[in-house]
Amino acid sequence: MNLRFHEIPEKVPARPGIYEIYTNDGVALKVGIASNLRQRLRQHARSKQSSLKFAHDQPGLSPGEVRSKQSILAKHLYFDSSISTEYDLTSEQGRQTFLNEFCHLIILETETREEARRIEREKEAMGGYRYVGRVTRR
Repeated sequence: MNLRFHEIPEKVPARPGIYEIYTNDGVALKVGIASNLRQRLRQHARSKQSSLKFAHDQPGLSPGEVRSKQSILAKHLYFDSSISTEYDLTSEQGRQTFLNEFCHLIILETETREEARRIEREKEAMGGYRYVGRVTRR
């Protein structure tokens, strides 16, 4: 299923599965899994600033000094000024607008989260995704 971020509440099932996020130019940003696709993709769509935890407030932060409690995509976009010059990806609003206007999703429902994890690993092993990584839980 190929969707836009604004279609998540109406069209994405609350079921296990795998998702891929692409720019409209075809750049593969991220592959991920979820026990509940709708809930997980809503977290990405919100791209909340409050979910990013910075090690300090000094200039020159590196990605390793930032943790994400909800969306690793928010962290990657925060540091990736090369993906878009039209959007301020260091702001919550900028990331939300970027995702809504410049990205789309491909989702695949699976029977279980484990099945989704297997597919995700296969896709990650093939490479080609701009961002990889896991969310850091508290």
